[in-house]
Amino acid sequence: MDEKLLGLPLHIQIALGGGYLAYLVAYAGIRQHHTPLEVFFRSIAFGLVSTAVMLWAPDAPAFLVAWKHPFWRPTTAVASTVLIGAFWRWRGMRWSRVALRELNVSWTDDIPTAWLTVTATETNIAPTQIVVDLDGGRTLMCEDTRLFEHSPFAPCIYGLDGSIAFYVTAERPAGGEWVDRTDVLHVDGDMLTYVPASAIKRVQLRLTPSSSGRSRWWRRFRGLWRRRRRNSRID
Repeated sequence: MDEKLLGLPLHIQIALGGGYLAYLVAYAGIRQHHTPLEVFFRSIAFGLVSTAVMLWAPDAPAFLVAWKHPFWRPTTAVASTVLIGAFWRWRGMRWSRVALRELNVSWTDDIPTAWLTVTATETNIAPTQIVVDLDGGRTLMCEDTRLFEHSPFAPCIYGLDGSIAFYVTAERPAGGEWVDRTDVLHVDGDMLTYVPASAIKRVQLRLTPSSSGRSRWWRRFRGLWRRRRRNSRID
């Protein structure tokens, strides 16, 4: 590492470090095509959040004594920057694409392939059915990925090179009929199938908003609350 970088003022180091961490979070899985210059300027853009936090700290109200502490100031600056990066990935990218499309500015995004756009950018969308046609004429299918919600790497893994790994519940030979695979769900572990990109002719995905994370917990809480309310009425 260049010694000149370590000799920079602390607030600049915080801005550069926090900005790069935010960049890693915001573009996880979709940054392979970025040039070093793009990485630098995107990190600088996120780093402006750290700079703003560090500059605001000396003017903070007197009752925020902890805010002015030499540990909490940079920690808060970096954490705020990383959260902005996460928010940009979670909502900002989609909102910006919608705005550009509605304003007839651009109908494309900054992602080099449609495969990456579908599989890596919309993390709130999950496949419920996967059908993969192979070059030899054979077809693999996972009829309902929700059966493997608690399996390792569920519901599937998308490779940046176009490969895919998923749980195959049925397959069809060239010119044949569908054959169910009964050995996928097993007490010794579920069978995950890896398909390299070189063997894939076509991939079909049936997509739906993901039920993971916050929405799943909310449904569980709402169901518990309704159950208790119904029981109280019965009593």
